[in-house]
Amino acid sequence: MERRFRKAALWGATVAAVMAAAGPLGPAHAVPRPDPSPPPSPRAMLDAMRRDLGLTAQQVRTRLAQESEAHRAVATVRRALSAPPAGMWFDKTTGKLVVAVNGAADAQRVRAAGAVPKTVPHSRATLTALVQQIDRKAGKGVPGVAGWGVDERANGVVVRLDHTGRTARTDAFEEAVRGLGARTKVPVTFERGDRRPRQQGGSVVGGERWMPGSEGICSIGFSVTGPDGFQGFLTAGHCTLSADQPAYGKDGTRMGISNEGGHRSVNDREGDFGLVGVDQPGWTVSSYVAGQGGTPVTVTGSQEGLVGMSICRSGQSSGWHCGEITRVDQTVDYGNTVIDGLSFTNACSAPGDSGGSYVTQPNAPMAIGMHSGGGAATCGNFGGATVTIFQPVGEPLAKWNLRLKTGSP
Repeated sequence: MERRFRKAALWGATVAAVMAAAGPLGPAHAVPRPDPSPPPSPRAMLDAMRRDLGLTAQQVRTRLAQESEAHRAVATVRRALSAPPAGMWFDKTTGKLVVAVNGAADAQRVRAAGAVPKTVPHSRATLTALVQQIDRKAGKGVPGVAGWGVDERANGVVVRLDHTGRTARTDAFEEAVRGLGARTKVPVTFERGDRRPRQQGGSVVGGERWMPGSEGICSIGFSVTGPDGFQGFLTAGHCTLSADQPAYGKDGTRMGISNEGGHRSVNDREGDFGLVGVDQPGWTVSSYVAGQGGTPVTVTGSQEGLVGMSICRSGQSSGWHCGEITRVDQTVDYGNTVIDGLSFTNACSAPGDSGGSYVTQPNAPMAIGMHSGGGAATCGNFGGATVTIFQPVGEPLAKWNLRLKTGSP
C-alpha cells in the first residue's frame, strides 16, 4: 500500500505538466512523414463526446471549460491543505470541483480555492487504513472478489464481487470485511456482478495496433523518450510479459523490442504498464494518438484523472469512444493477477484495446493513462454495465525516467 502514497505525491507534482516538443505523425509510422497540415482539429473529439456523453455542442464546450477550471482548483486545494482530502470529484450538475474535508478550517480553504467543500466524518487516512486491512485479508486474491478501493463520493470503501466465482471463501471474506467496516464505522458497499474484469488482448486487426511477437495484438499508448536517446511507447504490462520480444507495427514491419532486458514490464500490485523500444530504421515516435476515424489528436502533456471528469480513449479494436471517470486508485483482481492504483470509466472498449490511450480536453489533450481491462460489456456487445479500466500514465513515466512526446494542439 506504500504505492498509494507514492502515487499521490507523483500526481501532485505532475498535474497539467507539459513536457517535450512534438515529432512526426503517428505513435509510430513505417515511413517518416512531415507534420500534417493543417494541424489536427479537436472537432473529432468533440463529436465523439457529443455521441457518447449525450451532450449538445454547447454543453460539451461548457463542460470542458468547467473541467479545466476544476483541474486548476485541484492544484490549489492540494497546496492549501496540509493533508490529502478525503476525496475529490467533478460534479457535472454544478460544474464544480467537490472536495471532501473533515473540518471548518479546511472547508474555508477549499472555498478560497474556488471549489465546493463537503464535510464528511472519515479522513483519507482512515479510508486508506481500511483499504490496507482489506488488502491483507485478500492476500493474493479471493475467488469471487473482483477488487476494492476508496469510494470518494460515499466517504467509504467499495468491494466488487463476482457471482460466477463465488465460494465459501468469498462468503468468509465478505463477512470479515463487513466486520472491519463495523469496527471502524466506515461504510462499505458491495457491488455485485456476474463477470470478473479481464485484461483485454485479442487477435482483431485495425486502428493503431502493435503486435508483441507471440503475445497477441495490443494497442499503442503514448510515445515517450528517455535517457541515452531512447525512443519508444508505453502500453499495457500484460502485453509485454515476455522479455526481448520483437515488436511489429500496424503494417507488419518490425519497429523495435518489447520489454528489453526483462525490466520494462509490470503486471502486478505495482501496476499494469510496459515499455516498447522503437529502434528500427523508418520508424519514429510522435505526439499523436488516433482519434475519431483515425484523425490524429495531439497530446500536449499529462494530467491526473479526476472522478467525474470526461475522457476519451483510443484502441485498435473499438476505435475512439468517450465517457467519464467513475473511480480512481482502485485494486482490481483479474483472476491471474491483482493490481493496485487503477482507474475506472464508463467508456466502452473491446478485446485488443489493451495499452491504448486515454486523453482529455480536446483543445489541449492531456495523457491520462493506458487501457488495462474491462467487463463483459464491449462496444459491440452491451451485455451489462460498461466498465473499462486504465493504468494512470504517471507511474511508468516516473519509474523509467521517461518524457511524453508532446506537441502544440
